[in-house]
Amino acid sequence: MGNPSKAERQAARKTAILYQNEERDITLIDIPTSIALAQGSSDVLLSSIPLEEPVLITNEPKTAKAAKAYGADNITSPELHASFRADIEKALAEIRDHIPGLWCAPRKPMPQVPQPRATSMEIDDPERDLEQRLKEWSKSKGEEEPFDFTMMMAALSAGSDPNATSSTAVTHRWEMSYRPARSPANGAVDQEREESPVPSAKEPWTSSFHNAHRSLVSLSISETAPPHREYRFKIPSGSTLCQSDSWHSEDFRVSFRSLTSEHKLPRHFDFILLDPPWPNRSVKRKMAYQNQYGHTALQKMLERMDLDTYLEHSGIVGIWITNKASLRDYVLGPGGFFERLNVGLFEEWLWIKTTTKGEPMFSLDGLLRRPYEVLLLGRAAPNSWTKMQHQVNVKRRVIAAVPDIHSRKPCLKELIEPLMPDARDYSALEIFSRYLVEGWTAWGDEVVKFNWEGYWAESDDGVNENCEERVYDPR
Repeated sequence: MGNPSKAERQAARKTAILYQNEERDITLIDIPTSIALAQGSSDVLLSSIPLEEPVLITNEPKTAKAAKAYGADNITSPELHASFRADIEKALAEIRDHIPGLWCAPRKPMPQVPQPRATSMEIDDPERDLEQRLKEWSKSKGEEEPFDFTMMMAALSAGSDPNATSSTAVTHRWEMSYRPARSPANGAVDQEREESPVPSAKEPWTSSFHNAHRSLVSLSISETAPPHREYRFKIPSGSTLCQSDSWHSEDFRVSFRSLTSEHKLPRHFDFILLDPPWPNRSVKRKMAYQNQYGHTALQKMLERMDLDTYLEHSGIVGIWITNKASLRDYVLGPGGFFERLNVGLFEEWLWIKTTTKGEPMFSLDGLLRRPYEVLLLGRAAPNSWTKMQHQVNVKRRVIAAVPDIHSRKPCLKELIEPLMPDARDYSALEIFSRYLVEGWTAWGDEVVKFNWEGYWAESDDGVNENCEERVYDPR
């Protein structure tokens, strides 16, 4: 027999994990590949150029007191940081012993959009335009929407219903349809799937959608009036999206009930993942994504979601936090987020951001910024009368990954499934998501951002080839 083809090797090794030890507590993962595989697509997710050298922070304070005066609010307590550092350094040393080459798969960079000069006219920016549309499509349908006198008078003068909300106008302005997702290479439907959807007729866009087919579909959202813009998104098989502002939990509740009734979907989740847009100085400087809430308002938002009504008995809740000590206390402390959900901490995952050579992105001891983020995992009670407590010995895992485009974290699908009761049959909800995952439900105002076709390109031999060949998996 001859050597296996690239397609055969891909079929045999569908993993984004570049290294993982037997205990699964040290992992090196490739971020773009983890997201692409979670789509059920063979296409390539466009990325940023991987970081080759650590980032030098020139204005780094010399002492903790100076950092506090500067306004740094994202510093872990010294005792906890020392523990984190020891585990991170051990993990990085072990990975270096097994990965002599680059710590990520080859990437296909996003094309750079030129920035307009002060004396020139503003140029088209497809990504910024997309973000505006996502914001528009997420407009609340609830009663808490601000009253707009101008819109009401315009509706009266046009003879329309003055009680119609602006979301009604959004629905009338945009319509949707879907068709089989086709490969850009040959225009053929993905042959790995058993079923292909039939192209649909156009219908009003309602900010929610479920792909009930066994294949990717291309969802088109098009404008009914000039300039007749159209946006296409690749929707993974079995995924459900609710494109709405997370502050308005009633919008999600209504959409979720409708979708679960129509498609007979689970109404409770074995896994709920949250990546809240916690405010910090870095985000304010970069203005990388809209963050209109402070810590107090964001905490109130989380409380209003009533997540306990969606959580399955013994289900898992995961929440990403920054390194701000008071934020950790908010999640784990008395009366905090986990206690209100009756969830007990049982695992803690550290994502250490590295260069392609395995060095931390920033100094591990930096007082202004630290190169890791923390995911707290809590287990829900098995019944309504059990009160959960945090475990005394919390298991810690270290995930190393070369960072990608801002706000992209490693997709946790491949990492969380070993903790599910059945990795082939479980339900998951991701809140504040920016992309969809096969079989998961996503809720937030940017849930299809990275499913936009502009973020994807045809696969070729130069991308992900090294990832396949360098996979180390003792399982």
